[in-house]
Amino acid sequence: MRDAVEMAGIVKIYGETGLKANDKVDLTLHKGEILCLAGENGAGKTTLMKVLYGMERPDSGTIRIDGKEVSIDTPLTASRLGIGMVHQHFMLIDDFSVEQNVTLGKEPLHYGLKYDAKAACEQVDKVIKNHHFSIEARQKVSSLAIGQKQQVEIVKMLYRDVEILILDEPTAVLTEQETEALFVTLRSLAERGKSLILITHKLHEIKAISNRVAIMRQGKMVGSFKTSEVSEQ
Repeated sequence: MRDAVEMAGIVKIYGETGLKANDKVDLTLHKGEILCLAGENGAGKTTLMKVLYGMERPDSGTIRIDGKEVSIDTPLTASRLGIGMVHQHFMLIDDFSVEQNVTLGKEPLHYGLKYDAKAACEQVDKVIKNHHFSIEARQKVSSLAIGQKQQVEIVKMLYRDVEILILDEPTAVLTEQETEALFVTLRSLAERGKSLILITHKLHEIKAISNRVAIMRQGKMVGSFKTSEVSEQ
């Protein structure tokens, strides 16, 4: 199976405290798989994903995307490399419509000058329909349920043609029904060749959604395992 991401020897040390949040961490994500990144709070999971998304610069280590070594210095660079991240706390503007939130920073322009709202709605609705989301481009974000707001965040990434999607504690604020709907979406994305990493510590969800689980403890990678071959215990 082809690797979508290969992180090798990632070290991240924080300033004056000398806290080693990531200590020579290796992580591989295969094409078209769902990988859960597990571990207790403070294990270094989110830091590692912030390194992959360009929100943190590693002190040492390498990252390869589709076999090519890259330097990811900002989220914009990550986006250009096909990497997207849905944060635990949604980054949406409530007074904007779904379409305005999704296209922000990558707006279609009429004759290269004026925001083309019609084209934006059409493009966003196309992404929504292709993935069977329960939202509409013209809806105001403030009117949406939590699960639907998360859908907007995922549509933002798909609109930007990401191939690698990171989700940080994606079920933390979802109901059981919303979680089930999210998992249907994630499985569909993986079947279409997208590669996904979920940061989580919910063991039953790891068993329900992932192909593999990678476990971190105190900044180090304990190991990665086929989910089908390990028990919750």
